[in-house]
Amino acid sequence: MGRPDTSRRKRDHLRIAAGPGARHATPSGIAGARLRHRALPGRDLADVALDTELLGHRLGAPLLVSAMTGGVAEARVINDRLARAAAEHGVGMTLGSGRALLDDPSLLRTYVGPAAADRPPLLLANLGAAQLHGPDAPAAAHALVELLGADGLTVHLNPIQEAVQPEGEPRFGGVAEGIAAVVERLAPLPVVAKEVGFGLDPADVALLRDAGVAAIDVAGAGGTNWALVEGARDPRARAVAAAFGDWGVPTVPALLAAQAAAPGLPVIASGGLHDGVEAAKCLALGAAAAGLARVLLIAAQADRASEALGGIVAQLRIATWAAGAARADELGREHLQEPPA
Repeated sequence: MGRPDTSRRKRDHLRIAAGPGARHATPSGIAGARLRHRALPGRDLADVALDTELLGHRLGAPLLVSAMTGGVAEARVINDRLARAAAEHGVGMTLGSGRALLDDPSLLRTYVGPAAADRPPLLLANLGAAQLHGPDAPAAAHALVELLGADGLTVHLNPIQEAVQPEGEPRFGGVAEGIAAVVERLAPLPVVAKEVGFGLDPADVALLRDAGVAAIDVAGAGGTNWALVEGARDPRARAVAAAFGDWGVPTVPALLAAQAAAPGLPVIASGGLHDGVEAAKCLALGAAAAGLARVLLIAAQADRASEALGGIVAQLRIATWAAGAARADELGREHLQEPPA
């Protein structure tokens, strides 16, 4: 059977990811972490600072709009709204996979807008690990970053999705070496390695550290399950996908294990985060930043991206304040009631 239309697949991904049937059966673990409540926070709410530095860029808050889409007409509106919201609130943004853009540069406008005012303070291009085979991969990664005028690159790791997807490319031999080659080619621009929702094993974190990545995004289980998305999209994948409904490392265990495996390497926490309080919990557990996707996708589809992101920033500020911290990037274990083991 021939390869189906890529545009149709991307449209299906947007529709299914925003729907109710593609959630992990495994919880993220975020509910098990509770921030302290200080009835005497010791400062005014307005005095709480959210600004931080991530990957050499100053952000208004330690938040990222996680990778979602690009390369299809519907993505233009969504990415415009997300970029505008990220720029307004001073948070970072990771674009959707740029493979389609490398194949067809005319798709550029479906990824980023031309207005400088709508450019987030940190903008990361995105390429799949399966595209890092061969000697041409570093040049392709460099071309993608140049096309987008991005501040760096995220490499997304999606072996389960590629294996379940009937037209997928589960070719992961030599990926760690490919990432190292891309890191060398793009230096000094940062390369971030990111799972897509099944978490990272400590052994993989160590391999990524050794490959020279500037940060990792654990993207743990607990949010959108891309095996189930593929199963909902294509009947040929449904039976295989169903067995992976609870596969992977939940977000909080993945976050804690990553810090132990690679001390000092910035870790971004994503996977099933819904609001600013959950982002604050991840920061208290040691994350350098928190990433959100589905809640912002739904908001962008309803033309409410800026309002939704503004609410998340406000929640983060209040949670930081009520937990007793002066700054979001100073949240730590001392601000948790009962830190998970």
